[in-house]
Amino acid sequence: MSTEIRIAGVGSQGLVTASIILAEALGIVRDFEVIQTQFYASNIQGGSSCGDVIFGREKIIFPWVMKPDFLVALAQDGIRTHGAAMRPGSTVLADELMVSDLSMLAPGVDIYRAPLTELADSLGVRKCTNIVALGALARLTGLLTLEQIAAAVQSRAPGRPEINKQAVRLGYEAKLKTGAARAAEPAFG
Repeated sequence: MSTEIRIAGVGSQGLVTASIILAEALGIVRDFEVIQTQFYASNIQGGSSCGDVIFGREKIIFPWVMKPDFLVALAQDGIRTHGAAMRPGSTVLADELMVSDLSMLAPGVDIYRAPLTELADSLGVRKCTNIVALGALARLTGLLTLEQIAAAVQSRAPGRPEINKQAVRLGYEAKLKTGAARAAEPAFG
C-alpha cells in the first residue's frame, strides 16, 4: 500500500522543490519506494502548480497522485484545483494567510491550518514558505524527524543554509489549528 502527498498552490512558491526534497528524504532516510512528479501551468509564475510524492514499501506501479492522502495547500488555488480529490480520512494542511476558504472539502477530511507564510515572513524571506511547510508536514505526519527533514533541505537547497534551517524548525514547531476556515464573505450583498 502506498501513501500519496500533494503540495499545491501557484507557480513560484517552490512546490516542486518541496516535493523533491520530501521524496528524497523518504527514499534515502526512510528507505521507502518513492516516485515524485509535478505539474505546472504553462504560465508558470502565478499559475496552478503542484508537486506530488507517492511512497510505500512496495514497488509503485502508477506514478500519478489521484486521491491524495495528504494535501498541503499554500494558496487558495491549491484547494480550488485539488480539494475535490480529498476524501474522508485524508488530511489537508492549509496556509492560514493564503487559504481562506476550505468549504469545498468533503465532510470527514481532517483539516489543519498553520501560519506558514507568516512564519516565512518573520524570517524576511517569503520564498521559504515551502520549507516551513515541509517542517510542518514532517511533524504532522510523523514521517520524518526535525533532524531528518532539516538534513534533506540542507542537501537539496543549500543556497541559504541558516534561513532554511530556521524555516524548517519554525514549520516543525508551528502550532497547528484544527478545523475549517469559514467561506469568504461575499463583497456585496
